[in-house]
Amino acid sequence: MFDEITERNPFLWTSMIHGYVENSQHTEAFYVFRDMRVQDITPLNFTISSILKVFGRLKWSRDGERMFGFIWKCWLGFDLIMLNSVTDCFMRCGEVDCLEKSKDYFEQMPRRNVVSWTMMIDGYVKSGKLHEAKCLFDEMPEKNLITWSTMISGYAKNGKPSAALELFKNFKKQSLELDETFILGVISACSQLGIVDAVESVISDDVGSRYFSDSHVVNSLIDLYAKCGNIEKASQVFEAADKKDFCCYSTMIAAFANHGLVEKAVSLFEDMQRKNFDPDEVTFLGILSACNHEGLVNEGRRYFKQMAEEFRIQPTDKHYACMVDILGRGGFLEEAHEMILSMHVAPTSAVWGAMLAASNVHRNVQLAEIASSELFKIEPENSRNCILLSNIYAAAGKWRDVARVRALIREHHVKKIGDLAGLSWVLQCLSL
Repeated sequence: MFDEITERNPFLWTSMIHGYVENSQHTEAFYVFRDMRVQDITPLNFTISSILKVFGRLKWSRDGERMFGFIWKCWLGFDLIMLNSVTDCFMRCGEVDCLEKSKDYFEQMPRRNVVSWTMMIDGYVKSGKLHEAKCLFDEMPEKNLITWSTMISGYAKNGKPSAALELFKNFKKQSLELDETFILGVISACSQLGIVDAVESVISDDVGSRYFSDSHVVNSLIDLYAKCGNIEKASQVFEAADKKDFCCYSTMIAAFANHGLVEKAVSLFEDMQRKNFDPDEVTFLGILSACNHEGLVNEGRRYFKQMAEEFRIQPTDKHYACMVDILGRGGFLEEAHEMILSMHVAPTSAVWGAMLAASNVHRNVQLAEIASSELFKIEPENSRNCILLSNIYAAAGKWRDVARVRALIREHHVKKIGDLAGLSWVLQCLSL
């Protein structure tokens, strides 16, 4: 429709640009702005604000500087919205000099609103500059829920969960109503610390249903309770969810699997498909883990085959590692080895580690040597592989080989091996 209009005023151009920006089609928004300038249409302040968002999200800092000069040239005026847009543009670029420019613009503002402060705090948080973010947070005269949420989530995402929960304690003194984004930040912090107290202080029976309508909150709560060992509470959250989506099922299946509740995991997996939710690689990893926990070899084979053939999901190294462990524990070492050799991706240390562990259980020296040889190539600094191989040799009565490997550990300090000479010496030991 826009292309069919012959005479387009600045408002039409701006609406088109804004529409692209709101739908995260930033490159398209830029092309429309470029066409607007080619036709010598003077942009509105709101046009400039929208295109500055484009430059910030695409990290085009130089274009942001040109736009700043363009504003001066056309004297479009620096109202608060424009100043916030310029500051946000440079802050989102993330480079050190851009952050400094954002700080300069912010400090030169004749007045600031909540958006100005929150935008700067969010920019510092995303750049990992938590100290600077906290300083601004403390200076901020009036904080809204978004500001508190930004700071708490910032601490959680940057591996400082204790700081996040300490800030949460201060937040509880405020008379602000929580939202789902805020709850997710608190859940993330609790999950890292393995505690549920802070979450349960805001998720109570009388308000719980309000949060159980948000799938992100539900999935995070299930994961949190499961990690903290309370699988019953995790299951209650799952049952209380207003609308169970695909992720909800996958998270609960993984939770059951990790707690060894194989029948419940399998039953939920089957129920998920009856509800027309197709499992993905994460779901299959959960169900394979459940099979591994109970030693269900045939079921593991079936699900692995179903994943590849029915759902056309390419197995990852984690799926292979789990399947090798299932086969290995069940005594099907040759089948496990053949699976490794047929992998479409390079076997990782987890895959060969599962093979080595299975070889240890079933005292298969030949496959243990093969697995150890590959592990030494991948992680020569890991002494545990040497120790396990030594134990396998000892169980087989190969004392000469035991002495060789233990001498390697003692004399060459496997944890520090990184040179080719040390590595070749290991491989020679295995071939003798």
